[in-house]
Amino acid sequence: MKQVIYILIVVFMLSCAKGPKQDAVETSGMEESEMVLESSVMDDIKEEFTYQSLTEQKLQDYYDLLVLQQQHPEFIEDIAAQLQELSNDSITIPEAVQKIVVKNVQAIGAPQVLSDSVQKIKLRFDIIADSGVQTDSITAIISTKKIRIENKDALATRVLFAKN
Repeated sequence: MKQVIYILIVVFMLSCAKGPKQDAVETSGMEESEMVLESSVMDDIKEEFTYQSLTEQKLQDYYDLLVLQQQHPEFIEDIAAQLQELSNDSITIPEAVQKIVVKNVQAIGAPQVLSDSVQKIKLRFDIIADSGVQTDSITAIISTKKIRIENKDALATRVLFAKN
């Protein structure tokens, strides 16, 4: 039985060793300009995906806090402080809602650049609650800031929601 395991380990190691060499051969045939263009397109896609996933996550957090505030009024001060970090406006939800799910978050139009570190994006999304599905829209103000942590640069992103 040990021999079979050793053979499988050797086969696995050999198959892993062949992978990177194929990738290197494929990229060596590309011209440098093609690689730069591909890299910039990928950066744009990653940035758009990051902002969309970030806004979807923060919007879900916002609605979760609203439901939590409604279900547990004893924590209203703590929850209000967290809600204030996500939005200066107040959004109301129907009474006795147990759970709200935010889905299909999509940008409406192109982001409006307010400064080199602040963008304003209008979003459309679906709210799925006990009572059914409702489509709504909101404006997300995304601010980014470079920070340095342990001698490495990182990007801190903050999302603030505002009513349209």
